[in-house]
Amino acid sequence: MERLGLKKVEEFRTPLILNDQISMRNRLAIAPMAGLTDIPFRSLCWRFGAGYTVSEMVTSKEGFWSTEKSRLRRLAVPGVYPWSVQIAGSDPAQMIETAKKLVQEGVQVIDINFGCPAKKVCRQMAGSAVLKDLDLIERIVSQLVNALDVPVTVKTRTGLTRADDLGREAVVRAESVGAKMAVLHGRSKECKFQGTADYGKIRSVVEAVNIPLFANGDINDLDSAILVAEKSGPDGLMIGRGAIGQPWIFSYLLGEELPSIEERLVVMNEHLDAIHSFYGSERGARVSRKHLMAYFTRLRAPVLGKQFVSLGTPQEQTAWLRNIDVGVVESFSSSAEEVAIAA
Repeated sequence: MERLGLKKVEEFRTPLILNDQISMRNRLAIAPMAGLTDIPFRSLCWRFGAGYTVSEMVTSKEGFWSTEKSRLRRLAVPGVYPWSVQIAGSDPAQMIETAKKLVQEGVQVIDINFGCPAKKVCRQMAGSAVLKDLDLIERIVSQLVNALDVPVTVKTRTGLTRADDLGREAVVRAESVGAKMAVLHGRSKECKFQGTADYGKIRSVVEAVNIPLFANGDINDLDSAILVAEKSGPDGLMIGRGAIGQPWIFSYLLGEELPSIEERLVVMNEHLDAIHSFYGSERGARVSRKHLMAYFTRLRAPVLGKQFVSLGTPQEQTAWLRNIDVGVVESFSSSAEEVAIAA
């Protein structure tokens, strides 16, 4: 099993062509996650070899286009291609209007969110809630494909519950009306992020369609990537929470060595500076806490993460982190071996 899975992971290092003009440099993608995969983090993932990045979800609801949150989410990451933005909604006309604006700004791929399980999204009949209406999914994809000159892709879940296969039917229908790629999270709307991803259900979708299908869910390291590749047979991997606190997971899956503690600390300082610069002082100080906590947790030093979270200003955060070296990290870690990638 491992040899077959490893061979599949090695195949993910090859490019993927979406159309005559749009391609990915490899088949390892960072998942769009609101509040986490912003421009500073996606820039890091790209630097460490991710072949495809998608923006945080942008709502298509009228009146939200000009908000600061929407503007920051849809910005291009310098040097990253293709430029892909994810939209959410259930009104085809509104979604077309939003998508057209995005394409006018230069966006090269429009991704549709049919997978978010968050209550505030599902209450608006968006995200995974749309799985209850497969005809609507088909209309949305069809109308966007016909209205746009760029590839349209979809991201969804296995279904509304563990028992149904609505995700498979949604992807089949999306393909039938022109979707160029799909990503399937191996959990249902009901599961949210509990339990484990169902790779058998992902495989059933892989076998049902001809468009590229990326697997998403529980990919944290090489062993889990091999397992997903073997069990589900996808065309690529989209990594979500497994990349938080370790953007170098992409370079690792591409065959490079894991960075040392010293190298990780350099990245953490660079990431912190980028967050402060992108968001400004007040918001930057807030946003940085979840990322630095994740870094230190993966270093088996969550106590240091808690110390960082207690800091109030960007200046305090920067000064504190500059004083953290390998010796300090190791003093809070039970062994040097435990800094390897962990779930």
